[in-house]
Amino acid sequence: PQRRLQGIGASSGQVEGLIKIVINWQALPEIDDKTILVVPYTDSGWAPLLAQAGGLIAEVGGRLSHGAIVAREYGIPAVMDIQNATKVLQDGQRVRIDGQLGLVEILN
Repeated sequence: PQRRLQGIGASSGQVEGLIKIVINWQALPEIDDKTILVVPYTDSGWAPLLAQAGGLIAEVGGRLSHGAIVAREYGIPAVMDIQNATKVLQDGQRVRIDGQLGLVEILN
């Protein structure tokens, strides 16, 4: 399996944490700043969830997408445009993301 995924770096910084796949923000999972959210896309509804997360990986979007802008506002690393991230990654996996380089490293 792939250990490194390359996307678009959208909010700089590095963070290591555990994956939480969230398809629908209304599900409102329990997360904290050690949680890396993996989402299909972001819009304004995601903002409260992003405020609690340690990082963001999104399947679609770029530097100017809503999730990227909100991630920068909250100062959390974000990597956009990781195709099929919600299928490739699994809940509870430990990853390191680099929001400058757009890199996601799977650690376990």
